[in-house]
Amino acid sequence: MAYADERIELLPRLRKLAAGRALSDALRLDGNALRFHLGTSLADLRVPVSLAPSVLEPFGAAVRDLVFLLAQRHRALFKQAEQDQLLLLEGFDAKAARPVSFVPPSQVRTEGVRRAFLEAPELNPSLDSGLFASWIAAGRPGRSLVGALNAVLRRAVAEAQAADKAEPTPYLVLLAFRRLASQLPAIVPRIPLARAGPRPFQGAAAMGLLTAARLAAREAAVQESPSGALCEAALQPLAWLGGAKHLPGSGCVAYGFAFEEPVHRLGLYAHKVAHGASVETLSQDAMRELESSEEAQRKAERAYTVAAVRADLLTVLRLAESARTPPVGLDPAALAQLYGLPGHLERTLTLPERRKDLLAIARSAAKAATQTAARNALLSIARVCKEFTDDAPGLFPEQDVRAAYAKAVASLALDAALEKMLEHVESSIFHREEGEEEIEAEYELGRLYLVGVEERPILRGRAKAAQIGHLFCDVKDFTRRTAMLKEAVVADFLSREFYTPILTAAARHHHGADHLHDMGGIYLNNLLGDAVSFSGDVSALVALAHDIRRALQSYGRRLENESATGSVSRSIAAAEERYAARRAQVQEAIADAEDAQRRGVLDRSGEEPRTRIARLQADLRRIAEERESELSLAQGEKLEAGIFISYGAAPEVASFDDHVFGAIKVAIAEKINESARGTARNASVRARVETLLRQERGAKGGRKTCPFSVFISQPLAIPVSAEAELAIRASLEDGDAEGAQLMLEESVRQFVARLAEKRDDEQGGDIYNAGAALSEEALHAYMDARARDLLFLRRSIAVRDLHPSIADQFVFPSQRLSLVAAVAPAAHSLHELYVHVGRALFRGLEKTGGLGVYEIIPSSSAFFTLLAQHHLPAWLLEHEKGEGDEGTADGLWEVRTG
Repeated sequence: MAYADERIELLPRLRKLAAGRALSDALRLDGNALRFHLGTSLADLRVPVSLAPSVLEPFGAAVRDLVFLLAQRHRALFKQAEQDQLLLLEGFDAKAARPVSFVPPSQVRTEGVRRAFLEAPELNPSLDSGLFASWIAAGRPGRSLVGALNAVLRRAVAEAQAADKAEPTPYLVLLAFRRLASQLPAIVPRIPLARAGPRPFQGAAAMGLLTAARLAAREAAVQESPSGALCEAALQPLAWLGGAKHLPGSGCVAYGFAFEEPVHRLGLYAHKVAHGASVETLSQDAMRELESSEEAQRKAERAYTVAAVRADLLTVLRLAESARTPPVGLDPAALAQLYGLPGHLERTLTLPERRKDLLAIARSAAKAATQTAARNALLSIARVCKEFTDDAPGLFPEQDVRAAYAKAVASLALDAALEKMLEHVESSIFHREEGEEEIEAEYELGRLYLVGVEERPILRGRAKAAQIGHLFCDVKDFTRRTAMLKEAVVADFLSREFYTPILTAAARHHHGADHLHDMGGIYLNNLLGDAVSFSGDVSALVALAHDIRRALQSYGRRLENESATGSVSRSIAAAEERYAARRAQVQEAIADAEDAQRRGVLDRSGEEPRTRIARLQADLRRIAEERESELSLAQGEKLEAGIFISYGAAPEVASFDDHVFGAIKVAIAEKINESARGTARNASVRARVETLLRQERGAKGGRKTCPFSVFISQPLAIPVSAEAELAIRASLEDGDAEGAQLMLEESVRQFVARLAEKRDDEQGGDIYNAGAALSEEALHAYMDARARDLLFLRRSIAVRDLHPSIADQFVFPSQRLSLVAAVAPAAHSLHELYVHVGRALFRGLEKTGGLGVYEIIPSSSAFFTLLAQHHLPAWLLEHEKGEGDEGTADGLWEVRTG
């Protein structure tokens, strides 16, 4: 079947594949069907691909060798000096080309390979079967290229069949191969060619590469794969030629005609294909164009005539070569040159003298022909030579000309439309061009389709992401501090008392964790203005959290000691006295202004009382800010920071170089975001605890405190729909406060009903973290990592059952405590203590349903000491007897030991 007929049959198959969608949608890569891709949507879909040297090197060598063979075959186009120059080129072998042939070699038995030898001269006359056989012979570069393409496509078909998803892996590989086609125009002009220029040689080389690709695809059974229609769409001449604009003059006759000029309105025809036009519709449009234009009809008749003579020549040449007894009594070399030498047939038919010589040769050979097919072909050539004119009218039936032209245009329009769509699809292919080590690293991680002949998958299966810890620590009131103390002071302060101590502590746990390849240590992700992020071994991160808490506490004690010194205390007392005097003076002025306002007279300053009161209150606020700033500079600013440890997939490290900013690395991980959310400080949550403390102190007296620094609760907020809000505001604007209140009552009833459905600890909530905490997953991982060193006891205990010395000293946000006590087995001493504080619902991560949060209680805490003193011995005894309450609501509770 001719190539043009194949394309016409392909269109209905593609339409069926589209299933009612646009044709471009059928060709587009679907992220859901790909085993790996980048991009968050179809619009920015990117598939990382790299063509391995095992494909790139054979391609370059094969192109160069094919052009050399073409130059040797068509040396009649070269002057002697040009031929001598070719002989000096590395790789040029004047004896490499086999004799001219137009049939498959006799030793070829495979039908797919035989078909390649037959279609090569039918795609481009300059590419005879003997030349193609020379190119893909054993040991030649063409054989290496075909072998490489075949190996890759076979593996692609196998991987597509074995993949869980219906991935069009062969189609993806062929899209990647288009990168090879784009290199062809750059390779050919480097080879010095004859006066004919590079266009004919580039066109012949392009069709040779297309033939090789189609051969490799047939041998790999690509067409029989589920993505076979897509693969056939990608295997077309225009991709290798560089687009439809390079078709004229290329010598390509794949569509039946050798187009010497751009096809009129080809863009319109391609547009119609993209929007659903059938082959019949395109053919009718092309025929109507011929009917309406004498010039178009004349050009079509001329092209048809040349194509007819070339087809007759090929028939004669193949019969002469394949028959045991030559069917014609002439040397076929002259006919072979007439068929394949670029421009030779066209010049022969145009020049009367050459046409007359061909007429004589054809008539003589026809008389001696022994086969009917050969005789008829020669007689047809003779008739054309006798009757041919520049306008070539009436040589062939008008209906045949128009039908052939319509088929050629329709098949070309289909390829032009597909080429435009494929260019768009190809933009989703992201060719990685880093160094060999970077490419190999991406491939090993399963994040790159590596197209090569090596015996390994095109896409390596992605191993489950390594699970590691993520620690985030940020400073409380950073914005207020900066506004109050200014940038230089805060920068120096954080450098000395925050960054340096933390990095010093972290350095003790860093042992070769660069880029997280060594998960045994920790790795600094980023230093922000008021925060720091680490990833790595969860045990090391828990130890680092303790180190950070100790460093901050040490700085706080140092500030307290320094504040007690004579000079500092005197400075503080003097500042307090000064600001108290200023504050009293302003308050006295405010009282005078308020008195004047009540009496309805001007203030004694002569100013309107209301204006003066507003100005004086602003002065009072400014005095308070100045006082706070001066005291901070005098006694120092205490550091309060929140620490949170999450556990999950290791971050993806995006590395890139910028010509201005240099090398940049960015660590991206869901659990880094979670750890950052875990350091939030919701003021409403803290206010609830403060209210609880005030109520407890008011009821029982004393100075009770809360032993915790991390709290979770859901502040009550009644949601109001947008429609209700507009109605309420409208009622208030109309002065109808009672109506607005009535509208709110329904929202209140719904809110209370939802609130009653779940207990507070089941709903989850916001977090206030002024201490150190870790997620439930992180605690699990830590317990697994330290199981050989520590004994983990989990207990749930009611507050009323705590020892009186604990209950009398502390106030607890809930009536039951869920604890994890880490015990040093040898000493039977409390090593670490974790308290369940609730389930947090972090903004942006609500889909996870919240996560359990445990506060890390510092060993310096009185609660830690008292619990170890009064409760740990009994728990250890229960553990030895196999007793104890191990069941709680959070589903984590069993004793873990080494």
